[in-house]
This record gives sequence, C-alpha cells and structure tokens, in this order.
Amino acid sequence: MMADRYFNPFQAIDINIPTEFHEEFTRYCQRSANAIIDQSPFQRMVDLWFLSVCVAARQGLEPADIAKYDTRKIIDGSIFGSDPWRVHALMLIAISKSGDVQIVSEPRKMISLANGLAVAGLPKVIDMLKDGDAEPIWNLSDAIDVMLRKRDVAWRHTSQCQEIDQISGTVHDRYEF
Repeated sequence: MMADRYFNPFQAIDINIPTEFHEEFTRYCQRSANAIIDQSPFQRMVDLWFLSVCVAARQGLEPADIAKYDTRKIIDGSIFGSDPWRVHALMLIAISKSGDVQIVSEPRKMISLANGLAVAGLPKVIDMLKDGDAEPIWNLSDAIDVMLRKRDVAWRHTSQCQEIDQISGTVHDRYEF
C-alpha cells in the first residue's frame, strides 16, 4: 500500500490520550486566537501528539499500553488529510517499531502503536517544555536541539542492517539520527 499525497488511512480513526494529560494539551496548544506562542508553542493538538510520538521513537521508548488508561479523544484521523507527510512518517515509524512492513495495511494497528508512543513520549516533551529558565517554546527548542545533536543515541535498528549485511555479504554504513 503506497501512500500518495491524498491517501489517509487514518481518516476514520480517533486519536486518544490519557485524560491525565488533557490539561497539558490545553495548556501548550493554542486554543484561541489570542494564545501566546511562547507559552503555547503548538498550533494544534496534533502537533503536540506527533512530537510526542517522534520523541518516543527517537529515544527508543516502548509504546505504552494505552488500554490501561482512561482516555479522551483529542482529534480524529481526518487531520492527517491536511498533513499527508505525517501519514508517511507514521507508516515508517510503525514499520520500524513493529519490524513488519505489512503493518501499513492495518491503519488501526499503526495508530494504536502511535498512540502508545505518544503516551510514552509525552512526559519527555512536557519535561522539555518546563525544564529551563525561559518560556516553554524556548525550553523546548533548546531540549530538541540537544536531543538531536546527541550522537550516542544511534538508530535502534542497526542490528537489522547487520543481518542484511551478513546475508548479502556487503558492508553498509550505520545510519544515525
């Protein structure tokens, strides 16, 4: 199943978060026209959710079991229709975390995995927003910069590349984020 510009397999799927995190979503997302970006750096709830997914994936966190939480819908999957690049990113993250390319044919499994990653990554993102002497947007910016510059957090799937190397007999460079 190839993702094209208008393909949104998540169209009819809700994005849920534990109710205990809802306050952070309302605090750090711009809910009105007079929101102050330095205090609420995320234009939409999907932006905070997606960053949490990405931080969890980057740090090699395991998806949380969202079934253990009382959850609340924050957005529905139709939001990805306006951000088709996120569909591609979520598919790649799902393949990476599951180790199975066939997961792209199961949108509910992909969103379940992404919701679990968001729950795992959200406390990290909240810490990033709060830790520092500046406004949340600047604290977050600094923390993301530090996280991305760390070379000791290598791509978690180099072992799969090494297996391919052993089978093919070729040597590939390791990929690092």
